[in-house]
Amino acid sequence: MIKLRERLDTLEALMEAIDGYQHLPIDTLSQFLLDNYTVDLDVLAQFASALEVRANEAVKAPEASSAAAQSAA
Repeated sequence: MIKLRERLDTLEALMEAIDGYQHLPIDTLSQFLLDNYTVDLDVLAQFASALEVRANEAVKAPEASSAAAQSAA
């Protein structure tokens, strides 16, 4: 029996597919997507870039708030 895979060709479709799985490491998540979906590799690259940006912003946010608290003191 042939199983047709859903095609993920937009970032929005990819985000729907991983809803609830964002806590996984990017390599595990990528493998899950490639095993279960037909994924446009450009979309996968966009997703990885978006995760990197989000991770960098999460690191900078506490630094900015602690710097603001120090300058206020």
